[in-house]
Amino acid sequence: MRTLVLVILGIGLLVLGTDLSRTLFNDEQPHEAFQTLMDLPPRAIANPKTNGYLLLLGFAVDPSLDPVQTGHDMWLEVESDRGHRYFDYNKEKRLELRVTDDDQGMSQPLQAWADLDPIAQFQKQENSPRTPSPQYRLLVDRYSHWLKMPFEDWGYGHPGTPRFAELFAAHRLYVAEGFSQGMGKGIDRLHHDLSAWRAVLANAKTLSTKVMAACIVDDDARLMSVLLGQHVLEKVVFEHLSGLARPLDQAEQSMRWPIQNKFAIGVSRFERPFVQKDVVGQAESDQNKKWLAAAAGLNADAFHMVEHRLPANPIAKSLLQKQKLLNTYAQYYDALIKAAEKPTSPLPKLYDFAQTSSRTLVEYFVHPIENVFTDVSEPIWELFIVRIQETNARLRLAALQAKLRRPPLNQEIPTRLAEAGPSLYDPFTGIPMLWSPTQGKLYSVGKDRLDDGGDSTLDISVSIFSPPTKTPPAPSQRGTKAKKQVRQR
Repeated sequence: MRTLVLVILGIGLLVLGTDLSRTLFNDEQPHEAFQTLMDLPPRAIANPKTNGYLLLLGFAVDPSLDPVQTGHDMWLEVESDRGHRYFDYNKEKRLELRVTDDDQGMSQPLQAWADLDPIAQFQKQENSPRTPSPQYRLLVDRYSHWLKMPFEDWGYGHPGTPRFAELFAAHRLYVAEGFSQGMGKGIDRLHHDLSAWRAVLANAKTLSTKVMAACIVDDDARLMSVLLGQHVLEKVVFEHLSGLARPLDQAEQSMRWPIQNKFAIGVSRFERPFVQKDVVGQAESDQNKKWLAAAAGLNADAFHMVEHRLPANPIAKSLLQKQKLLNTYAQYYDALIKAAEKPTSPLPKLYDFAQTSSRTLVEYFVHPIENVFTDVSEPIWELFIVRIQETNARLRLAALQAKLRRPPLNQEIPTRLAEAGPSLYDPFTGIPMLWSPTQGKLYSVGKDRLDDGGDSTLDISVSIFSPPTKTPPAPSQRGTKAKKQVRQR
């Protein structure tokens, strides 16, 4: 009996050894998905000094320094150690124009953005005596220059996140200052601002840049909706806004490059294990991510929740199985990118891309790649895909506001919403936007996909007005007013 047990045990060990040997020593060739994901994004800007991305990096530097040159220096510092180094904002004079909450020279125009009618608050500033601080003037001037520059996201392949706080403040100051100088100036600045950031949104290669662009496009869309919700609106203003209020296109919605960037950084750190030596730079980057998450209305740890996770299984991390592991990751990321193109579709799960075996001790070591994903937390990309669709919903609502101001004004609003077509439907449901006649609100159900009656804390809503019920004016009066204003339903 003892002999029989030993024979069975010996055969089992032989089979196990053979299987383990075959598993460990027979690595795979790079899959097509892996090769595709390792492609670098194309570059169109040859001269770094013309790229607005570098001005973004150096936006808050001391007035004595060239912000573009400083930004170029910062980019070269991380480019020399791709995937492992963070942007260094701790060197002397790189944050002299840091924006703080207690800056009295900028608090009024920045706080006005939170008002129900920020346009009215901006216009009040026209008659209010104020002397802009040197910081205010410099930030707005730098921002005006940034808007004129081409922009290419050169953060691809780097783990660090640039500072956006000063750029975001400058965006709000720039637009608010325009409206304080008159409606025409304000609309002109809103046009330039929105156009520039939609271009950034379409061409963003990193998640942080994508989210920042969405935040500012969202900001500008809110202002459009405030104007388009007014009962009386100058015709020239209405026509200008109608051209600006359009849904996101495919490139603006696409998450391809931000997702692929996470894969590229993961491969870089797998090839050369990450050593946490840039503690100060990483801490600054983490703070920047938390600030950006708050600005976007996301969980404070949202960016951390999509970081590329390396396996804990020591055998799976072995170079003997490197390509097999990377191929599995590549298949997941490839499927994730494709699913993200259809926001209403469910996203794939990481563990679905391995033939996960039972978690016995033997199976764990015999099939390390298949079991590695039980040790890796699932990245939560839904947060960011949904955030882009929130901006899309707000732009679609603005487009509908403009559409509903045009004839036929006697047609029922729900009918007109249905006839608007899929491009103006709610991106969260794929059906027409909703209308609350009691509140005079047009709304999207938002990320919870529940009809909350247009509640602005849960739904994404804008105000529109019903057509006037009074007797129409005399022909002479009607003709005079029709040239100057457009009335909202």
